[in-house]
Amino acid sequence: MFSSIILVALFIGVLITFHEFGHLIVAKISHIPVESFSIGFGPVVLKKKIGETEYRLSLIPLGGYIKMTGEENPEEGGFSDKPFGIRVAVIAAGPVFNLILGFLMITVMYLIFGLKYLTPTVYPLPNSKAKAAGLQPGDIILFVDKETIPDFATLERILEKKTIGSVSLQVLRGREKLVLNYDVPESLEIEPLLVPVVDRVRAGSPAAKIGLRPGDIIKSVAGTPVERWEDFVDIVMKNGGNRIEITYLRGDNLITDSITPAVTSDQLTNERFGQIGVWVRLPKRNLSFPVALYEAVRRTGYITVQTFVIIYKVITRQISTRVIGGPIMVAKIAYEGASWGAEYFLALWALLSVNLFVVNMLPVPVLDGGRILLDIIAHLRRRKLSERELTWAANIGWALIGLLIVFTIFNDILRLIRK
Repeated sequence: MFSSIILVALFIGVLITFHEFGHLIVAKISHIPVESFSIGFGPVVLKKKIGETEYRLSLIPLGGYIKMTGEENPEEGGFSDKPFGIRVAVIAAGPVFNLILGFLMITVMYLIFGLKYLTPTVYPLPNSKAKAAGLQPGDIILFVDKETIPDFATLERILEKKTIGSVSLQVLRGREKLVLNYDVPESLEIEPLLVPVVDRVRAGSPAAKIGLRPGDIIKSVAGTPVERWEDFVDIVMKNGGNRIEITYLRGDNLITDSITPAVTSDQLTNERFGQIGVWVRLPKRNLSFPVALYEAVRRTGYITVQTFVIIYKVITRQISTRVIGGPIMVAKIAYEGASWGAEYFLALWALLSVNLFVVNMLPVPVLDGGRILLDIIAHLRRRKLSERELTWAANIGWALIGLLIVFTIFNDILRLIRK
């Protein structure tokens, strides 16, 4: 329990520290006096004054702040006297540093663990044109027309561009090379074939309790032979809470045991399903530093866009508001993330750092995005907002944040009750 609290505090503390350092560094570069820099809120635990700035560690590690001269009282000069562009840069620096931190974490993850990918080993859907063309489960696509296919993503991308007419597929089946003509339909009817090999076992999970290990090959579950990871997952999901038989191959030994999948709920649909705590094994590609940077940029951009999309869908009720979580959910995710190992934990850390960038850039007063919006309004009006206008904006912002906190904690408690 104590180690979990330390882990969560570290998890959140690093994100906050990096955020506040963003504000601090740009303020210092812009020659704005910074009176205090604090990690955490509430009573000060440690403090040390260096130059004009008092650095503090406060008791409640769920936030942080810097206090710049002139930030609250324009008559003091400092922050308020700086040009519009500098003020916006100082405010935006916090969220941007979280974006940079997320990008750095993803880059490190790719350099240490490599990039997972899907091989072009295919599973044609039943009664599909792919099946009619002669494709069989386990075929490896080597070429589409004259284009080399290094992975399934490339195959998917090429076939999506060739939705009219037929293409020539060069296929490896066992040791035999075949050429098949495939009439490409509008929707892809070929899936990657994932062999059911365990890559990772979550600590404390049902799989860990019966001793499943990385490298074990699942042969059957609940009396049904499985050839694909999807088939295995489908059966497990349908048997949450039921004790079922599982047979797996470890080296030359065929082992049969029984396992009870834990019951969990989908955050979006509340649908309950079973899981045993394993990950499928995927091949990894070692990346050079420039390629790791490129892939990290792509991944960071993707997470950023998807976070905005999810927020939009929650606001427009396309996704249930039940998916929103608060501090309890973040703590739970961080703790569970650690049980999956360093790679998963790093990916989760990066994801939350990018999420923090997006959330802080929302145009809500008291958030960094809201402060920038108010500064833009004042700049366009060519006069500073009055004390009354600022107070109104702050009240609206704090009311929204307060409602959001209450709502997210309510969701957290609801999840704990329904568990």
